[in-house]
Parts: sequence; structure tokens; C-alpha cells
Amino acid sequence: MKNSTILGCLLLAGLTLAAPGVQARGGARTGSGSRQGTATTTRQPGSAQRQYQGTRTGTQGNTSTVNRTTDVNRTGKNTYSRDTQQTVTGPNGQQRSWEAQGTGSVQKTETGAQKTYQGTITNSKGNTTDVNRTTDVTKNGDGSVTRDTNATYTNENGQSRTVDRTSTSTKNADGTVTTERESTHTNGQGEVMGTGQSTTVHTPGEGSETTGSYTNGQGGTWNYEGQSTRTEPGTVEHSQTVTNPTGQQRTSSGTARWQYVDGKWVRIYSGQTTPVTPVP
Repeated sequence: MKNSTILGCLLLAGLTLAAPGVQARGGARTGSGSRQGTATTTRQPGSAQRQYQGTRTGTQGNTSTVNRTTDVNRTGKNTYSRDTQQTVTGPNGQQRSWEAQGTGSVQKTETGAQKTYQGTITNSKGNTTDVNRTTDVTKNGDGSVTRDTNATYTNENGQSRTVDRTSTSTKNADGTVTTERESTHTNGQGEVMGTGQSTTVHTPGEGSETTGSYTNGQGGTWNYEGQSTRTEPGTVEHSQTVTNPTGQQRTSSGTARWQYVDGKWVRIYSGQTTPVTPVP
């Protein structure tokens, strides 16, 4: 399985560390490659626009530019529309792009809320994929919160895949919060393509630690370990290691800082990724 596919599966399995949302961010990653860019969010009553401009540089020094814009508009009391457009321009001027359009809603229920989204993703070749996603948020009697998500992706040929994700967050007696996640990926014939699980323990004001794994349909397993530590106000250090089925490891680390510049919050990230190395 390709690295990009595995990273996507790990993300869906909920194994990556999430950083707080900010109005603008910029940064770079070095090692096997680097990325840098700036994202800004402009808000108005009932709408928001997020713009991202950046570059990606590979190990051979080839650089691609990325431009992405997302518009979110409130269309009713509990409904919204979302339109995202992205274009990547390669080092020789070649371009590839995609656009995602859809509508969503948030409805209160007796035990929490239900979120729905329906949309379409279209690439530069005109190929389309329909997206249907439903998330049920339940506040349990013990104070924990459970999120059950079912997402189905269907291409123009009628082929589909489904991702089922469940997460439960529980506040512990010592003030920490533990989140348990599970995910199952199936194809249109109901065959399991992969499963994932992870556990995150978050300590307010200090950071979090995550461990987990993803196993594909052939039995190959990728293990994940990551942590996020607050070293001072506005500064967080991240590190993570992914071990593939053959024992090879890829690690990355970095530091994120938040600054308020010219009326906007700016996230500056610097870090590095090591080459893949075998476990001794």
C-alpha cells in the first residue's frame, strides 16, 4: 500500500494529533521534503472564507504550489453550504485540481445532535464522487460523549466505499480526557478493506499522547505513536512515529507557535521528517 494511502487511513482512523484552529498559519517541514504556506480565514455574519497558499518541495528539489479556497455560507437556521476549490501547479507548470461542493445540517436530538452532509467531489478530468455522511453525537449518562459517523463515497461508475468511525471521550477523575476511536473501511461488496483504532489521553494545559494502529485487508499493520506537549504559553511541540508492517519507521517532529499579528492569529510551524529506517 502506498504511503499516501496509509497516511490517509491513519487520519481516518483518528491517529493523528489535531492542532487548535487558528485564523492564519505558516510553516515548513524539512527532511524528506518540506512544506510552507499561509492560511487565512475571513469571517462575516453567516459566512466564512478560508484561503490557503503554499508550496511543496520534494526530495529532488522539485517545487509545487498549492492554492485552495473554501467558502462556507449559512443557508438556514441549522443548514449550510460549503464550496472548496484547490489547484496544484507542478514544477513544469502542469496543473491538477479538484472541487468539492455540498450542503449540511445540524439538528438537535434528545441525546445530543445529528450532523449530515451531502456533496460531490469533481477532479480536473471531470470525474465525480458523491459523498454522504451522517454523524450522531450522543451525550451519555456517565458524562462521556460518543460520536458515530457513517460516510459513503460513490464514484460515477457506481463503485463505493464506506467508512464507519466511532469515538468516545471521557473526562477522568484526575482532569484528563481519554478518547477511544475505532474505524472500519469497507468496499461496495461489504468486504473489509481495513480497520483502525487509537487512544488519546489529553491533559488540559499540558498536551496529549496518542497510540494506535491501522490494519489493511491483507493483514498488514501500521502502528502509530505521537505526543503533543505545551512547552510555554502559545507553543506546542509535536512528535510522531509510524512503523510499517516490515518494521520500518518514519518519525517527524516540530514546534508550533501561535502569534497575534496585524489583527490575526498566525500559526508558525517548523519541523522535520526523518528518512524511513528499519527497527534494530
